[in-house]
Amino acid sequence: MNFYRYIKLRNWLGYGLALCLAVFVIVFSNRKVEELKKEESTRISNYAKTLELLNTESDLPPKTQFFLVQSIEQNTTIPVILVDGKGAYLDSKNVSEEIISDPRRLKRELTKMGKLYKPIPIILPFGNQYVYYKNSVLLNQLEYYPIVLVFIITLFVWFTYWYFKILRKTEQSLLWAGMAKETAHQIGTPLSSIIGWLEILKMEEIDQKPIQNIERDVNRLRNITDRFSKIGSVPTLKQEDIVKVSRQAFLYLKNRMSKQINFEFQAPDDPVYIQLNATLFSWVIENLIKNAVDAMKGSGTIRLKIQDNKKNVYLDISDEGTGIALKNIKKVFNPGFTTKKRGWGLGLSLVKRIIKEYHYGKIFVLNSEINKGSTFRIILKK
Repeated sequence: MNFYRYIKLRNWLGYGLALCLAVFVIVFSNRKVEELKKEESTRISNYAKTLELLNTESDLPPKTQFFLVQSIEQNTTIPVILVDGKGAYLDSKNVSEEIISDPRRLKRELTKMGKLYKPIPIILPFGNQYVYYKNSVLLNQLEYYPIVLVFIITLFVWFTYWYFKILRKTEQSLLWAGMAKETAHQIGTPLSSIIGWLEILKMEEIDQKPIQNIERDVNRLRNITDRFSKIGSVPTLKQEDIVKVSRQAFLYLKNRMSKQINFEFQAPDDPVYIQLNATLFSWVIENLIKNAVDAMKGSGTIRLKIQDNKKNVYLDISDEGTGIALKNIKKVFNPGFTTKKRGWGLGLSLVKRIIKEYHYGKIFVLNSEINKGSTFRIILKK
């Protein structure tokens, strides 16, 4: 369990670092954008003052005039439109000819510039002029840069999460398969020896009743070995009557549980055939019923109900146990999660694997109330 907590903590730390990086990029970029805006505004203010100086000072030395004209020409990035006091177009720089030649578009462009920045007046003897301007193309790109960068970081985090999720799922699948095959192998070796000795005992002139009991337990072990061998490989599915398979698993546990537990089985009278692996599906039923028995602490009612419709088969297993806390409903199928003092927390994880990956169905907690009980639902396609 500590291992899974470590994995979750590591993931959350990674997401936290990515979030901090995104926030840093946004704050840093916004600060730089604001600095560039101030710099461009200062340049246009100097541009306006230069125009004012050239039009009011007639006795400027030629070199000074040349220098001032050159400073105006150096603006090759910031869009500027010069108008007179009545708003009539006079001159422009870095503005598309299509806008200048169309009076409507020019008017819209001036309105847009005026909303963005207050026009700078040029005080002249023959009437005022006004300089309209807006951000350069580079500055506009920098404004959208943090959004693009955050999108890329988000996409990278999502891809990393998806990749490690798939990798982890693959590792878990390989671990399941390896553990199951090894378990089947380890049980199979002594089981073969026990079967041999059992056949020898059958030929002896001794009381056969204990031998029959041993034989039932051996068959049970053989069934368990078969289950583990199937979970360690891709099991085959074939047409089976889910009512019959479920009833057999249900009755098997009923005959071995406390008499204080009431077992109720409800299903259609006619067979319901679907694609099943009977060995693994009966394991699912047994796991769910054993969990129900543990939740009821030895007394109460367990109900198994099968409903059939045109597309799906619904199987509900209900108990009158302690129930599942709301915060744990989504965790009960996670490997390693358990509320018991003893146990590995693998039973429901195994159940989900058999239903979802081998039978292409669904299993979930249909409802649960504390101290009233829980209902698990299985949905299988016909």
